[in-house]
Amino acid sequence: MIVQPSFRETILSYFRRKFTFLLVFGAVCLAGAGYLLIKTPMYLSNAALVLRFDQQTVPDIDQTRTPQQPLGSNERREILYSDADILRSPDLARDTIEAVGLARIYPKIAAGHHSLRSKMDAAVKSFASDMLIDVGLQSDVINISFLNPDPKIAQQTIQSLLAHFYSSEAVIYANPELKFEQAEAQRSEQRLAAAQLALSQFRQENKISDMDAQINQLLEQRTAVESKLALAKAQVLEAQQKEAAYNELLSSVPELVTTSANGDTYQGIDVVQEQIAQLKAKRDQMAATYRPGSPIFNSINASLSSLEHSAARNEAADRRRTSTTPNLVYENIKTDLMRATAEAKGAQEPAQILATQLDQINQRLAGLDSLRTQNDNLERTVRIQDDTYRTLAIRAEEATVEANRNAQKISAAAVIAAPSLPDLPARPRRKLIALGTVIAGFILASAAIFGFEAFDDRLRSPNDVAQILRLPVLATFGGDV
Repeated sequence: MIVQPSFRETILSYFRRKFTFLLVFGAVCLAGAGYLLIKTPMYLSNAALVLRFDQQTVPDIDQTRTPQQPLGSNERREILYSDADILRSPDLARDTIEAVGLARIYPKIAAGHHSLRSKMDAAVKSFASDMLIDVGLQSDVINISFLNPDPKIAQQTIQSLLAHFYSSEAVIYANPELKFEQAEAQRSEQRLAAAQLALSQFRQENKISDMDAQINQLLEQRTAVESKLALAKAQVLEAQQKEAAYNELLSSVPELVTTSANGDTYQGIDVVQEQIAQLKAKRDQMAATYRPGSPIFNSINASLSSLEHSAARNEAADRRRTSTTPNLVYENIKTDLMRATAEAKGAQEPAQILATQLDQINQRLAGLDSLRTQNDNLERTVRIQDDTYRTLAIRAEEATVEANRNAQKISAAAVIAAPSLPDLPARPRRKLIALGTVIAGFILASAAIFGFEAFDDRLRSPNDVAQILRLPVLATFGGDV
C-alpha cells in the first residue's frame, strides 16, 4: 500500500528542513548575484539593411531588348541569404577587426601571449558569436546586431562591417569578363569595318548602290523600252508597207504622157479610118459577085488607096504636132514614195537605238543577277557583324557601367536603420537572471528538502508507519512530531 504525502505533510517538511531550504536557496541567489556582479555588461548595437529588387541599378542601354521578368520569391530569398552569408564571412570579420582594432574590440585577446595569427583566429570566433545576422522571413530586411562591452565600439564595429560589406560585395559581384568583353567588342568592331569596306569596294567596282532598287529600276526601264521598241517596229513596218504600195502603184503609172496641139486631127483620122473600113467591107462583099480586076474593084481599090494615103498624111502631120510631157500623177506618187522611203529609214534608227538600249538593260540585269549572290553574302556578313558588334558593345558598356557602380560601392542593399549607440546594456539581462535565479533557487532548495526526506528513515507520522510497514494505522497517541 502506497501512501502519498498530503499537502500538510509537505508543508511540515519545508518547516522541518527550513535551514536546508534557506541554505540552498541562498546559495543559488548568491551565485546569481555574483554572476550579475562579475559579468561584464554587453551593449548591443543594431542596424538594418533592405535589399531593393526590381530596380535597375544598371541603366538599360539596349532599348530593343526584351524586358526581364521580375525575380521570383526563391531568387529573392537566395540573394537575401547570399548577402547574409557575406556579412557572416570570416574574411569580412577579419577586415572589420583590423579596421576597428583588435585591442579595442577584444582587449583580453590582444593582451594574450599567443601569436598574432592565433589572436586573430580567436577574435574571429568571438566576433562570430557576438555578431547576429537575422534575415526576415516575410520581408527583404537583414537585421545586424553586435555585442561589445563598449557601446561606441559596438556602433563603430557595425559601421565598419557595413563599409567592408559594400566593398566585398563590389568585389564579389564584379564582372571578371570586363576586359574580355571589351576586347571582343573591339575585335568585332574591326571585323564590322572590314566587312563594310569589302561591301563598299564591291559595290564601287560593280557600280551598285542598292541591288534591289537598281534591279527594280532596270525592270521598269526595260518595260518602257520594250513598249517603245514595239511601237517603233510597228512604225517601221507601216512605213515599209507604205513604201511597197507606192512602188507597186508607181510601176503601173506611165512616167510620160503625149499631148496634141489640135483635137480635130484625131476626129479626121477617125473618119478616114471609118471610111477605109467601110470600103474594105464593101469590097469584101463585092468579091463574091465581081471579079477582082473589074472596074468596080479598081474604083474601090483606088478609093481605098486614096483614103489610106490621106490617112497616112494626116497621121504624119499629126505626129509633127504632138509632144511628150512628164506625168503629174507619176511625179506625185514618186514624191510620196520618197517620203515613205525617208520615213521608213527614219523609223529604223529609233528602233535600232531602242534595241541597243534594251540589249544593254538586259546585259546589266544579267550582270546584277550574277552578282546578287556575292552582294547578298557581303550584306549578310555586314548584318551579322553589325548585330554581333552591337551585342558585344552593349555587354561591354553594361559591364563598364557595372564596374563603375561597384567602384562607387553602389549596392542594392540600402541602410534603413543606421548602427545605433546603445544607452543600456543588453546583456546580462538582470531582471530575467534575477527571476531565473529565484526560481532556480526555489527548485533546487525544494529538491534538496525532498531528497533529504527521501533518505530519512525515521517515523514521524502515521503515514510514515503505513508507508514503511504497509499496514493500516489503527490508532495514534499523543501529537504529531
